[in-house]
Amino acid sequence: MKPNDSSEVLAVVVTHNRCELLKRCITYLQQQTHLPDLLIVNNQSTDGTEAYLRENNIHHITQENSGSAGGWWRGIDEGTKKGYQYVWMMDDDGFPDPEALETLLTLTNEETICISSTPVKEDQQTELVFGLPVLNTGGHPVIFARRRKYDRLSQFPPDMDKYPHIHPFNGALIDLRAVKKVGNIDRSYFMFGDEVDFLCRMKKAGQVYSALKALHYHPDVSRRTIDKKKVYYFIRNTIILNHLYYDKAIIRDFLCVGVALLRIWKRNGPASFFSYIAGRDCKFIYRGIADGIRKRKINPY
Repeated sequence: MKPNDSSEVLAVVVTHNRCELLKRCITYLQQQTHLPDLLIVNNQSTDGTEAYLRENNIHHITQENSGSAGGWWRGIDEGTKKGYQYVWMMDDDGFPDPEALETLLTLTNEETICISSTPVKEDQQTELVFGLPVLNTGGHPVIFARRRKYDRLSQFPPDMDKYPHIHPFNGALIDLRAVKKVGNIDRSYFMFGDEVDFLCRMKKAGQVYSALKALHYHPDVSRRTIDKKKVYYFIRNTIILNHLYYDKAIIRDFLCVGVALLRIWKRNGPASFFSYIAGRDCKFIYRGIADGIRKRKINPY
């Protein structure tokens, strides 16, 4: 039985060792004008998260760290088994505007299987954290164009309330009918790409939108250093997904590696960049490429 039989929405937050940010996210979830039920999926945190959740009687599941993909899979599975109509999915480092869920629910209909909040920078709330891609006639992100992404809310027409693309798990409200059609998260991606795979499958089953007036506040990820294992999973999984779902896959493969190297240069510095090119860290780049081309979804890190 659901904890609150009057609620049709289960808010799912996946967390790993970010207890202070998780507390902030929970506070904003508890301030929603349309109050959801709450489930925290704790991926074996070691920073006091478990004690905090127990002491505050917050509904949670603590499991072996199975990556973001395993966390999302568990949250969707719990929502389905408990009979919720929707799961509202988000990471622990962002937090929703108090009216976000209410706004999302006003935009749901029979054809829409996912409507997501729009993630904006918490300290620059007119700028998108993750740019929404300009789409070509086939519905794929464009490769060569004067504008490849929308980076600011002001770049959308003022009368537009939704855009046909999302960055899942930053306030995505998923109609659980979609899971019956497309299946749950593919846990073999571990991290990076699990959300893109799920998005592409959802797009084949129904309409998917970002709600431009439902905001989800998020730290500016461009300021974060990049972890080695994340470089591997980003490259490997992006290459796999390019060949599963997108046009001009080989061109996108080269762009993927270029984006990874550019981010390393900007966030980690030149010394780290050259280490990935030809130093001790190069295995994370080249193994990612090799495993992506061979579609080997193993979890070595």
